[in-house]
Amino acid sequence: MSETNMRRVYHFVNSEFGLQNVQRRRLKISTLLGLNDPFELLSNNIQDKQVRSLFNIAKSVFDKRFGIICFSNSSRSPVQWAHYADRNKGVCLGFDVRADFLMDIQYIAERVSEASFPKHPDHAEEWMQKILSTKYSQWEYEGESRCFLNLESKVGDFYFRSFDSNIVLKEVQVGFHSEITRAQLAEKLGDLSESVTCFKVRPAFGSFHMVRNENESLWK
Repeated sequence: MSETNMRRVYHFVNSEFGLQNVQRRRLKISTLLGLNDPFELLSNNIQDKQVRSLFNIAKSVFDKRFGIICFSNSSRSPVQWAHYADRNKGVCLGFDVRADFLMDIQYIAERVSEASFPKHPDHAEEWMQKILSTKYSQWEYEGESRCFLNLESKVGDFYFRSFDSNIVLKEVQVGFHSEITRAQLAEKLGDLSESVTCFKVRPAFGSFHMVRNENESLWK
């Protein structure tokens, strides 16, 4: 797979699960009902009771079959670091993901007026992916892309996707309030240490971005 077919995307997570992800070479798959937006799969206008019922049934059915991994297209947002990386105490994992595995989110200000449904069961998955790639515009700060996956075998209470040639770990950015040490991270990375870039971030001096701290001595 050539590099031109891969995209660099980012996954924010707290320190505990971030280190587990690195050590176990996997990412947790979110189920549809476990996502934090109550309007997932509900971007359409569902004021009609029958339409609302059909959408809720679809959401419940698809929740048992499909899941997603959420990525951001940038690691520089202080809001992302605050919300998803435990107030800058967590990490941001940078991955090269096969481009055709990713769905870019479209952000809209108003609910979609027409509620269409797939005309044939074979088109249900495609229909759901389209609905799942539409969110309210106030989520736009996330700059989100999603990896859409079939739910297969559980590990305990959760589903996971292992790192492979289609989802390749390339960066570990450590939050500027994080207590993770270089040695701890190197231990979890193991044989990935040579191929993964690791650094600590800080607030930029001239913009509202989180950037690499070039003073390596500040990360013990």
